[in-house]
Amino acid sequence: MELVIKGRYDDAFAHMLLVGLASIVEDADPQRICELRWRDRDHAALCTSDDLTWGDCAAIVHDHAARWLTSKWLNAKGAYDRSGSSVRATLSPRLGMPKPREGWTLLHHDREQAIDALLTPLDHRYIGSLGEPSYWSGDVASNQYDPDRGASLWEMVTRNKGQEFISGRLLPLAKAVAERSVEAVESGLRGETVNDEAGKNEPDSRTPTGLHRPFPTDNAQAWCALFGVSAFPVMRSVSTARGNTASFFTVARAVYTALPIWDEPWTVRRYASVVRSRALTVVGCHGAIASVPGKLRSDTGRKSEEMLTSIEIRRGERWLHERGVRCCMLFARHATAVKVPELWLQRGEPILLGGKGFGDA
Repeated sequence: MELVIKGRYDDAFAHMLLVGLASIVEDADPQRICELRWRDRDHAALCTSDDLTWGDCAAIVHDHAARWLTSKWLNAKGAYDRSGSSVRATLSPRLGMPKPREGWTLLHHDREQAIDALLTPLDHRYIGSLGEPSYWSGDVASNQYDPDRGASLWEMVTRNKGQEFISGRLLPLAKAVAERSVEAVESGLRGETVNDEAGKNEPDSRTPTGLHRPFPTDNAQAWCALFGVSAFPVMRSVSTARGNTASFFTVARAVYTALPIWDEPWTVRRYASVVRSRALTVVGCHGAIASVPGKLRSDTGRKSEEMLTSIEIRRGERWLHERGVRCCMLFARHATAVKVPELWLQRGEPILLGGKGFGDA
C-alpha cells in the first residue's frame, strides 16, 4: 500500500520530506523496510514492508518528536563563547566562536556526553550529518579560524540575534508536533491542513529552514523534512576549506545541490548511496555550469568545467541511469544581499540524462 505525499519534484522541501519521513518510520522498527519513489511531478510515494497506514506513520512521527523533546541531547546547553554569558545548544552545528581552549574543551566534553545519550541509528546519523563547530579550519594559533566550516550546508538558519538551529528551530518544532494529537499530525503530513505553530503562521515564516523560501509550513512536515538531512553526511576537510556536504557543490561562486528523481521503489539506503555519489555531483556540476551566463561561465566557471571531462560526465550519467535515476533536479541556493544573508534553495531545474526527463518513455 502506497502512501501518497503531495509535493512538487522541483521543491527541495518535498524531497527532504519524503526521505525524512521514510527515515523516521523505518527507524522505529529494526525489521521494517521503507521504499520511496516519485509517482509524477506533483506526488511522491512511500510504502513499508508491514503496510503501515497514514495513521500508523503519524503516530510514529508524533512519538519521535515527543522522544526528542524530552531528550538529553536536544536540551543540552552550555556557555562556550568568550564572555561565558551566552548559553547555546550543545549540538548546534553553528553557534558562534567558542572561547579558545576553555570554550572548545567544554563544548567537546558536552558534545560527547550528549552523543553518548543518543538511542537509535537515525539519532546518530542525523546528529552526524548536521556537522559540528570546526576547530580544525584555520590558524588556531592566531585565532583566524571559522567554526562554521564544519557544519552541514543543509543547515540554513540565519544566525542573527543569537539564533542557532537546535534551540531556535528543532526544539520548537519538536514541541509543536509532540503537543498535537495524532490525527492533527496525520492531517499535516498528508497536506490536508497547514498549521505552522513554531512560525506562528506568519506569511514569511522561517520554518522551512532554507528548504524553500520563507512560507507557512506545516510543522509535522517540517519536522520530517529536517530529518531528511540524515542521508547527507558532512565529510571533514583537514584544510581551511569548508568540509564537503553530500550533493552540494560550488560553480562560479554560487552554491548548488543536485537531487535525483526516480520512479521505481528505492530503499532509504539506496537513496543515500546515490546522493553521496560522485556521479550525482559530476552531473549536477555539469548542469550548473550550463546554467551560468556565458561571460561569467568563461570567466569564473572555466576551472570547474575543465575538471569535468566528457568521459566523466557520460560515465556519471550512465551510473545514475543504471540505478534508476530518470533525471536530476538542480537547486541553486539563494542568498539575500544583507550583512547576515538569509539562505534558501530556489525552485529546481531538471537536468536530463541522455536527453530524456522524468515522465518520458
